[in-house]
Amino acid sequence: MKQEIERVMTRREFIRWSVRLLLLGGLFTLVFRHGSSRRKMQDVCTDPKGYCRTCAALEYCGHPTARSFKAAQTQEGSRS
Repeated sequence: MKQEIERVMTRREFIRWSVRLLLLGGLFTLVFRHGSSRRKMQDVCTDPKGYCRTCAALEYCGHPTARSFKAAQTQEGSRS
């Protein structure tokens, strides 16, 4: 009866729970960072050549060059 009340984790259980919590924390971190990075505007250019036209991040990029490029694209579209 006393053993059931004062249950202590064995070393194996402690390691198992530690690994589970570490993996779960890592998973949440990856999901949170991926989800928030999509919405956050970037200030650093990620395209290796620096071309906004071919950049995959153009729609949510906040780099001054990208903002200028997007403004020029909308002006060209309104002229046509």
